[in-house]
Amino acid sequence: MAQQPVFLGQGISYTELYDPKFKTCSLYFRFYVKRDAATCAENALMIDLLTNCSADYPTLASLTLQKQSLYGASLHSSRGCVGDVQELTVSAHWIDDRFALDGASVTDAMLKLMLGCLLRPNAENNAFDAAAFRFCKQNLLDTIDCEINQKRSYAMHRAAEAAFAGEPAACPPYGTRESAEAVTAESAYAAWQRMLHTAPLEIVAVLPEEKPNLLPALREALHTLPREPQPVVFESLSPVKPEVKQVEEPMPVTQCKLVMVMKTQDADHDAMRMVNLLLGGTTGSLLFVNVREKRSLCYYCASRYLRSKHALTVDCGVRTENLEETKAAITEQIETLCSGGFTDEQMNECAMYYEHSLASASDSQSGLAAWVFTQKQTDAPRTMEESAADLRAVTREQVIAAAKKLQLDTVYTLLATKSDADDGEEG
Repeated sequence: MAQQPVFLGQGISYTELYDPKFKTCSLYFRFYVKRDAATCAENALMIDLLTNCSADYPTLASLTLQKQSLYGASLHSSRGCVGDVQELTVSAHWIDDRFALDGASVTDAMLKLMLGCLLRPNAENNAFDAAAFRFCKQNLLDTIDCEINQKRSYAMHRAAEAAFAGEPAACPPYGTRESAEAVTAESAYAAWQRMLHTAPLEIVAVLPEEKPNLLPALREALHTLPREPQPVVFESLSPVKPEVKQVEEPMPVTQCKLVMVMKTQDADHDAMRMVNLLLGGTTGSLLFVNVREKRSLCYYCASRYLRSKHALTVDCGVRTENLEETKAAITEQIETLCSGGFTDEQMNECAMYYEHSLASASDSQSGLAAWVFTQKQTDAPRTMEESAADLRAVTREQVIAAAKKLQLDTVYTLLATKSDADDGEEG
C-alpha cells in the first residue's frame, strides 16, 4: 500500500510504501542533477563522501561502529545516470523497531544518522575532511580505471559516447579520469552545497507498516533548507546522424564486443517496450533464439530500450570472423519485426515475462523504490498493474509501426586483436 506523494519543500517529494511481508525498513534519498562533463566526477565523489563519515562520526570506523550498534544497519551511496540526468542516491536499511531487543526506536536512530550524513558532513572551512576526501577520491579513480576490465559495460559506455556525442548523455557516469583528478576537497564541498540547494529530491520509504514519526521528522529537517531547484529533463530526443557512425577500438582481447544503437524520433513507449522484448529482451527473443542459439554466431546477444533517449541498443560478444555475419543476422531480426514475422503467442510470452519481472520487483524494497523513481520520471505515472495492462494492449500493428521507425545511428566495435592461441587472459 502506498500513500500519495507529500511535498516537503521546494522540489522535495516524499512517497511512503508499506507491506507487512517486509521485516526491515528502507529509506532512499535521490537527487537529480544535470549530467555535465564538468561536474559528473565531483558529484560522484561527493555523494560517496557523504556516507563515508559525518560531523557526528568523523571517520569511517566510527560510522561503521554506529551502524553495527543498530543491528547491522547499512548506509551507502550510489551514482548512476538516466539519459541527460545524473542520479545521486543515499539509501539506508535497518531492522524494524518490532525486533529491537531493548525497545528503542531503530528508525529514529537511523533517520538521525542519515540526515546527519546528508546535512552535516565532516567538513570545515568550506572543504571536506582531507583524509576522507583522499580515501574517496582514490575509490573514484579506481572505479574509473577498472571500468575497462568489464568489457561489456565498457563497450556500452563507449557506444553511448559515440551515439550521443555533443549531448549530456555522452558523458561517462563517473566522469573521466582527468576530471576526477581535478576534483578538490573544496570543489566537492561546493558540489554538495549545489546539490542540496538546487537538485530536485525524491525521497521514498519502503516499510513493513506506517511510521507516524517519520514524515514529521523529515519535514522538520528539510523544510528550512534554502532551495531553488533547477528542473531536469528525463526524456530528450537524440537526433539521428545523417550517416551511420562506425567506431572500431582495437584491444588485446580474444572476444569482440559489438554494440548497435538505433534511434527513433516518434516513440510509442509501450510499443517500443514490446519491440525490445520480442527482439532481444528475453531468452525466447528473436536475437537469442536465431542469432545465438540456432546460428551460434555470438556468446550473448541482447537488446535494451533507452526510453530517456528514444534509443534501442543491441549488444553481443562475438568472434572476429563472425562480426559481419552477426551484424547482418541482427538486421534480419529487426526486419522480421518490421514485416510482422512474429506470432501472437510470442507477444503473449513477452507480456507474461514483463508481468513476472514486475512481480519480482514488488518482492523487494529496492524493486518497489526503483519503480517509484522510474514513474516520477514520466509525464503519466502508472501502477505496476496499469503498466502490465498497457503492454498487453499493444497490437501487432503498433509493434510493426514502432520497429519501422528505428534507424541505425551508431555501430561500435571493440575489436579483438588476440587469437585463442595467444597467451594471457582477456579482462
